[in-house]
Amino acid sequence: MPEPRTITVPLTPPQSVESTTAQVWDGSDPDAAAIVLAHGAGTDMTHRLMQRHAADLVGRGHAVALFNFAYTERGGRRPDPAPRLEQAWRDVIAALRPALGADRPLVIGGRSMGGRIASMVAVDAESLGVDGVACLAYPLHPPGKPEKLRVAHWPSLTRPILLLSGDRDSLAPLDSLRAQLEAAMPDGLATLHVVAGADHSYRVRKSDGRTEDEVCIEVADVISDWSQQLRTG
Repeated sequence: MPEPRTITVPLTPPQSVESTTAQVWDGSDPDAAAIVLAHGAGTDMTHRLMQRHAADLVGRGHAVALFNFAYTERGGRRPDPAPRLEQAWRDVIAALRPALGADRPLVIGGRSMGGRIASMVAVDAESLGVDGVACLAYPLHPPGKPEKLRVAHWPSLTRPILLLSGDRDSLAPLDSLRAQLEAAMPDGLATLHVVAGADHSYRVRKSDGRTEDEVCIEVADVISDWSQQLRTG
């Protein structure tokens, strides 16, 4: 994969830093969607899986960007409050849209917390120029708190959303996830792709006869194929 461009993104106060860092890869296919992914709560954009997802999508012709939230940019591990995370997402979209190609459909998303916050921001998709959301391991509820469902914003979504969820994900049991999609998601918006054998971190067991490499290829293929509808839909 080619080396990314590094872009400094100014952040709207209050944030713990004045700006954050993004990595941007140009796409080889002008018709492929631009994809911006945010990291999960315990990682940053340099995490092995974040870099792998970016590489796989760039290899399929997409322009791709990764970025740090303010707390990880300053070296912290405790996530910022949701309003600050949402504002960081808005700042990143505004700063990176020209670099990613204004004529491409724009997909925002990410792993776990990053994808959840992206879906919250996508409530304002029209004003932000967002065409779709891709959530890798959406955390339906916090660890050990299945009653605290994170779906209050779902009825307000207006853009297609893709959820790639492992069938061993303890933060999004498939029965509960499907029930909430039926109850809270507007008709026709959501696509659920089940990643066989994967847990919340997309780890698979040797007994499943699958490898992490195969999982990552599957995830990239599904995102890339799904995103084509944003051009034709």
